[in-house]
Amino acid sequence: MRFRRKPHEVQPVPEDTVDSGLTRRVLAHASSPEEKLERLLAERSRDLEEQAARFDTALGDLERREGLLRDMRASVERTLRLGSTDLRERETELEQLDRDISERRSRLAAAEGELDRRRRELGAVELKREAVEQRERALAAREEQIEAKESDRLADLQSLQAAGAGSADQAGALGGEQAVELLFVPGTAYALVEIESRTLRPGALLELDGESYVVSRLGPSPLPGATPSCAYLERVPGGSSDSGGSS
Repeated sequence: MRFRRKPHEVQPVPEDTVDSGLTRRVLAHASSPEEKLERLLAERSRDLEEQAARFDTALGDLERREGLLRDMRASVERTLRLGSTDLRERETELEQLDRDISERRSRLAAAEGELDRRRRELGAVELKREAVEQRERALAAREEQIEAKESDRLADLQSLQAAGAGSADQAGALGGEQAVELLFVPGTAYALVEIESRTLRPGALLELDGESYVVSRLGPSPLPGATPSCAYLERVPGGSSDSGGSS
């Protein structure tokens, strides 16, 4: 900022007024023309010195004001520089704040995407859990059906065993041995296996398809109208056949 200096105005004194007043004072106190001239010159010289002094005073005041103006100008320029520096710092802070906000928005968007992904995964897990529960319920129902069938088969086996109880006495009369052509093999579903006629006794061990069995009893065939004798077997856990051979 630049200031326009306003010059100090000094009001001039009309020369005719000064000269007339000075002439009247000199002529009033002088007795001769020479003395009057000397006094006039002296008065004129004093007036000039006074005017020069006033000019010097006015010039000093003007210089002082110029110094004040220079100081004010320097102060204003310093203030402007400080203001510009502060403005640049504020602009830098605003730019950094804008970058921070952009980064936070990016992190927030990433977090929202991760949350959506986890929600989808949770939904998939819930669907899988529901499917597993349905399979478990189906397996439980299947197990109940299998247990019911096993109960029915066990009841059938007990009835068959009761039906063959009469032939057990006959086998005892023959010394505990009897020729059989049919094997009653237990399992998840019992099976009847035809074999070549061979003599077996209760307690004899047999091996079928890599499994060991013991002859629990001998009796008639469980099939209606069938005549061949039947050996009723029981599984031997972890056992092996050591007598009676294998079919």
